[in-house]
Amino acid sequence: MSESSKKVNMPDKLVEVMVDSVFRKNGIKPEEVKNNLSEKQREMLKEMVADLKQQVEEFQQKRNESKTEE
Repeated sequence: MSESSKKVNMPDKLVEVMVDSVFRKNGIKPEEVKNNLSEKQREMLKEMVADLKQQVEEFQQKRNESKTEE
């Protein structure tokens, strides 16, 4: 796996870990959530994940830029 493909997958895994952690803390089973979401809620979640992914990528890029400046 190339370095660039690892960077693309990282935000997805980060989101999965965060969501899983929140679900476990609140005693929520992912299967229950999937069955109870409206189409509008699904779309909102997809948009939120896309926004989080973009923020993580921007953060990683800024961090890498600051490391190369040092």
